Amino acid sequence: MLLGACQASRQATWDDVPVAAAHMVTAQRPVVVSSSAAPGAPDASAGTLIDQALIAFNSERGRARQQGPTSPLWQRAWLNTLASVDDAVTRAPVATDLGAFVRARVTLEVELQSDRTREALLPDDLERRLASTLLAVDESVQELRAANAPGTFAPSPRLEEGDLVLRAPLSRLVVSSPFGRRADPFTSTVRYHAGVDLDAVEGASVFCSATGIIVYAGLQGGYGRYIVVDHGEGVRTHYAHLSKIKTEVGALVIEGDVIGFVGSTGRSTGPHLHFAVTDNVGAFLDPMALIDLPFASIAGQVATKPTLR
Repeated sequence: MLLGACQASRQATWDDVPVAAAHMVTAQRPVVVSSSAAPGAPDASAGTLIDQALIAFNSERGRARQQGPTSPLWQRAWLNTLASVDDAVTRAPVATDLGAFVRARVTLEVELQSDRTREALLPDDLERRLASTLLAVDESVQELRAANAPGTFAPSPRLEEGDLVLRAPLSRLVVSSPFGRRADPFTSTVRYHAGVDLDAVEGASVFCSATGIIVYAGLQGGYGRYIVVDHGEGVRTHYAHLSKIKTEVGALVIEGDVIGFVGSTGRSTGPHLHFAVTDNVGAFLDPMALIDLPFASIAGQVATKPTLR
């Protein structure tokens, strides 16, 4: 179970910020080799879809219990629910969806054990399908825990005046996998990619996109070595699959500081940087639509674009 496999790492609030800030460092400007951006969130949230599916699951299994363990309703309930959850993991996740993903994981595991005990009629390939679905659920839980639900941290002030501008985390930006719906590189099933994958050589320097504090630095399940930087007012940048972390929780980092190095740790097919951006409600935004532009002026547009289907 991946949820239990994540190594704990101390997290920080803005009370941990040093009183004296270091001198500003100018980030190396990127050379954009290629970019591809997918639009943002669809109409229905992932959490709403999951909770609706669990309600229907419970209702249909109630009817199946009345008909006995050989009723085809058992199979239909499972197949419909897994299809709905699989659909949900193709939607843009928001921090408030975290509870629904956790409920899905617990409900499906518990009810499978219950149905086996009563020897209910189940789909032949249920274990394989359920394992694939729960893997995607676990990945969404990891993402949303990193984004953090509202209220997890005290309000985070900006350390600098003026517009927040996010800079490129690598000296050259080569997008190998864009933001949004995509085929999972391991399973080929459609999943929501909550960031962009940036191609780079092993050991390449990873730069902090803007001034902020490190609120997470450690292992994070399928994301391997992982860093989260809080830039104030709820905006965070996320850096995953690192080979090495060159910072620690609570550290003040300045735009352009080297905070880690490109790697392939976690669930990865080769060296690259998974780079993600979340806003003050824990929604993931398309990083390629934000780099080098005033964040406040376009973040809302990025978050509300319809998702390609």
